[in-house]
Amino acid sequence: MRACAIWPSDSPPGPMFAATSEQDTFLPVTDTEITLLDGATGTELRARGVHVRDYKSSLWSALACVEAPEAVIKLHRDYLDAGSDIITVNNYAVTPVLLAREGLENKLEALTVKAAQCAVAARDSARSSARVAGSLAPLNTTFEAGLVGDFDDNVAHYRRMVAALDPYVDLYLCETLCTAEEARAAAVAAQESDKPFMVSWTIERHGKSLRGGDDFSEAVQALEGCTPAALLVNCTSCNAVTAAIRRLRELTDLPIGGYANPVLEEPEGGEPEFEISNPIGPDEYAAVAKGWIADGATVIGGCCDTSPDFIAALHRMIRPPL
Repeated sequence: MRACAIWPSDSPPGPMFAATSEQDTFLPVTDTEITLLDGATGTELRARGVHVRDYKSSLWSALACVEAPEAVIKLHRDYLDAGSDIITVNNYAVTPVLLAREGLENKLEALTVKAAQCAVAARDSARSSARVAGSLAPLNTTFEAGLVGDFDDNVAHYRRMVAALDPYVDLYLCETLCTAEEARAAAVAAQESDKPFMVSWTIERHGKSLRGGDDFSEAVQALEGCTPAALLVNCTSCNAVTAAIRRLRELTDLPIGGYANPVLEEPEGGEPEFEISNPIGPDEYAAVAKGWIADGATVIGGCCDTSPDFIAALHRMIRPPL
């Protein structure tokens, strides 16, 4: 078990957060030097007619693997067919805190296993070499920094999630985390699994800081003692991802990247959940992502309101047909 020190030292990490040889061997997963993630799950399942709950006050897509498992498997398979190198388990809202809010805390292991089995079934049906990532997402409502709990409690919750996911996944994606401390808690639990993990922060609309207010240097320093395979940003506008990737390149020589919502600018107050404002299409999204690659990104994908069409467009951009 590789331990990630619970508290970072007081000394800064230096001008670069340096990669280790172990990290170097994990990414990229293809000879194109770009690792392609998948796209949205909750919003795309909703677009396909699956009942997906409100992410702010309910369980998002947590119950979809029980209520519509074939739809979840089909979506994973569609991302694989579009070219994803990594698909993420649909366990985003399967957390002890959110389930307890609904009186379902004792269902965490069963729902997690079901979600993981859906992803593995899709990968097996595709006879794909793609990897399956377990999601270590916010334990409470997404974007709400004030709801990030006690650090030690958060680590304990994430350890429980890792224990349920570990028999099924190849790596972990600590994602959509809005404070440096929240991300560190997820990273501590992920590192103890001895499997690779990536850390992805969600950032404010201009791409200058995490949504909880921490700047990128604080977020990177908080991971001192951990060994993430990549540092990413997600669940924000394309232009915010562009700005964040440029800043991350200054802070680390780890693989970096992002997966955005398909808008160039996020409106003041955030995107409405049910009707995205001023969306862009797959080809325009891929054109923006080409700029991320030019700025040093080697891990890209899509977040809320993207679909397999977006991943297919990214795939054509990074691996054009002969």
